[in-house]
Amino acid sequence: MFGFDDDELNDILMAIAKDPQIVMLITLDKSQAGGIHEKKLLDSDIAHDATAFNTHFVIGESATHQISHTKGFVADGRVGGEGSTNWSTSGEGSFVVTGKPGGPGYKAQNNTQTIFTDPDTLSRFQAELIAEHMTAQAQASKAKS
Repeated sequence: MFGFDDDELNDILMAIAKDPQIVMLITLDKSQAGGIHEKKLLDSDIAHDATAFNTHFVIGESATHQISHTKGFVADGRVGGEGSTNWSTSGEGSFVVTGKPGGPGYKAQNNTQTIFTDPDTLSRFQAELIAEHMTAQAQASKAKS
């Protein structure tokens, strides 16, 4: 994933990472993970619970050594989402209240997000996300050796 620096979402994901009943994989882009906010967020996750972080998170790049730009999820094999929205304040938009954007400090990128429930699409997208995760894991393992 490219563009992950949402503190609230990170707290939710770290709580999930600690639940032994849930399998979760987070694949983050190598170039983006070094950004000021993202690095601070990830360093905090590692310091707080290195085992949970190392079990569920991997930082890497695409199989062709480009950015890993996919942004999406599959939850419980029932619902998925994919789009251009960075999981960050500027990507998600801030101060969106009752369907109307605005307020002091409002900013938002022009993004898309598709939510889907079709079983075939879910299965294919989940396989894609797992493949991307395994590619990044292999890169991380190779870098450590």
